[in-house]
Amino acid sequence: MKLLRDIAYFAIFCLMVLGIGGVMYHAVGKGGWIERGFGGVFSQGLGTVLALVVGGVLIVWFGRRWMMGKRSQTILNDFLLYGVVALGLFFAARLILYGSL
Repeated sequence: MKLLRDIAYFAIFCLMVLGIGGVMYHAVGKGGWIERGFGGVFSQGLGTVLALVVGGVLIVWFGRRWMMGKRSQTILNDFLLYGVVALGLFFAARLILYGSL
């Protein structure tokens, strides 16, 4: 029984890694979401890039403060876990059907 539980945990872990890896592949890869979303922002100059970095840091900082103030943090953690596992299932199906992410 313990072996089956460990196998299930390992399968969930593998799906999480596949989900996170698939998102990173599509976000950072050539022609990915970041490149399409920001377009020519990086060619605008250093000031624009620095403004984006500072804005991102502020958003993360405010988001963490907001999330730490909530008592229902376990619900968010469960939602994130199941979301990443669902993405892993999606990317696993794409890998099986199409041979690529």
